[in-house]
Amino acid sequence: MKNKHAVMRNLVTGMMASALLMVSDWLMGATGKGNVSNGVVQSNWASAATWRYEAAMLIAGFAVFMLYSGMKEMIRQFKLTRSRKDVWSIRAAKIFEIGGIATVVSTLFLHAKGSILPILYHKLYATSLMGADMLTVVDEVFFYISIPFYIFSILIVVFTSVPFIYQIWQGRLRVPKWFVILNPMVFWVIGWIFRRFGAYLITDFTACMVSFGLLMMFWCTLQHVTKIPERSREE
Repeated sequence: MKNKHAVMRNLVTGMMASALLMVSDWLMGATGKGNVSNGVVQSNWASAATWRYEAAMLIAGFAVFMLYSGMKEMIRQFKLTRSRKDVWSIRAAKIFEIGGIATVVSTLFLHAKGSILPILYHKLYATSLMGADMLTVVDEVFFYISIPFYIFSILIVVFTSVPFIYQIWQGRLRVPKWFVILNPMVFWVIGWIFRRFGAYLITDFTACMVSFGLLMMFWCTLQHVTKIPERSREE
């Protein structure tokens, strides 16, 4: 493989970006003890410090540049692992490319959504509006951005994880098969379970599960690259 160290550096950059996104996710997603969920609205938004959400957007805005470098490299590695004899391998690489591009493009949008809604509710709480009216306003704002929100969320979680699982299971990535669990979709499911049954400290951590899965996916790809000889047909 040519420029192996540069490839590894780009993947490590992607891991660093994912770690920053985990921090951003936690700042905007952790709700604390005693929180009550009212659909989109979380009751503890009213008392949360707004600097958290401002910081979350700034961190995400900085991380997206690093994420681009790492994701571009990971997409390239997936293209190199595809087999011309396996049509599904080719399709998996293409689907992963779509999901990877969507991840980079939508990162700032998703974090802005996750930050603006709490700020909006926090500001409305300081007015004379009734509780039901505040919930209605926030729900209506979310309604207008819900379609791109759900589309991008599916692209990020499913369009990256499923091809990743397929390539590992088919032996196209030089990593153990149990690495199939190290992806955003699996960690999202784990987070969903924890949110239903876990204590609030565990629930708060689940806010960054998808970004953690993304970090693990970069790490798995890095492990694959380290096992490729300096000169290889996968070049």
